[in-house]
Amino acid sequence: MRETIKVSIAGDDVELPANTRLSDLYDLLGFSRWEILLLINGKPCSDDRYLEEGDLITWIRITYHESPVRDG
Repeated sequence: MRETIKVSIAGDDVELPANTRLSDLYDLLGFSRWEILLLINGKPCSDDRYLEEGDLITWIRITYHESPVRDG
């Protein structure tokens, strides 16, 4: 069994432990789940999904804006 895998994170090749889950990347990259959505091979995945050799990791920033219109 392999001890490490190679994945691409935002275009950089990175070697990670073979048991790395998507949820681990939030901590490794210093991202908040409330601000960033990590994608594996262009698709959103469950945080408990294990990364696989050759996965391409990208992300999108999540923004929230309140409506400028006030009630009443």
